[in-house]
Amino acid sequence: MGNYPGSIRRPSFPTVISLIALFVALGGTSYAVVKLPAKSVGNRELKSNAVTSSKIRAQSVARSDLAPSARVGARGPRGATGSTGPPGASGDAVAPEPWRALPLADVWRNYGGGYSTAAYRRDARGRVYVRGLVSKDGTPVQGDVIATLPPGYRPAARSLFVVGSGGSSVGEVYGRIDVLTSGALLWWAGGGVESDYIGLETISFWTD
Repeated sequence: MGNYPGSIRRPSFPTVISLIALFVALGGTSYAVVKLPAKSVGNRELKSNAVTSSKIRAQSVARSDLAPSARVGARGPRGATGSTGPPGASGDAVAPEPWRALPLADVWRNYGGGYSTAAYRRDARGRVYVRGLVSKDGTPVQGDVIATLPPGYRPAARSLFVVGSGGSSVGEVYGRIDVLTSGALLWWAGGGVESDYIGLETISFWTD
């Protein structure tokens, strides 16, 4: 057959084969999209997290359809109430007793000048506290009895306390007071010859 102007050329054999293959491929894909066989889509065809809650019809998934690790059983009955534990230790709810005036020895007096006067008291747990700023008429010497605590306010053993002390010639120094089991507060040592005032605020001890 000759070639004439305006005539259509007959396609070659390779071209025909290519067109047939393209038609089959397109036709097969279209068929798969339009109509899938029943139960033909499984776990292998689905991507991870492809099925979300918004894509599932309400009440269409039963408990048996879930993996064992995803199943949550119904809440069981409430158990019996356990026994009451022992009460805890009592705190310091009880306020300590009021301050009592500390009976000073004859040559000792309260320092004054707005400082607290010599006093003592005990809290609910049995701890004794002493306070006040005192002074002696003269220079304190070792063994001077400053005051004596009454029974019930005395330590179980002799106790040593460092106290604040001072005077016009020695300045601010420290002294030592011992509290005996008899209740006596003894001036034992000081940082200088003169001691115009002695503080009792650091004295505190257990009675047993």
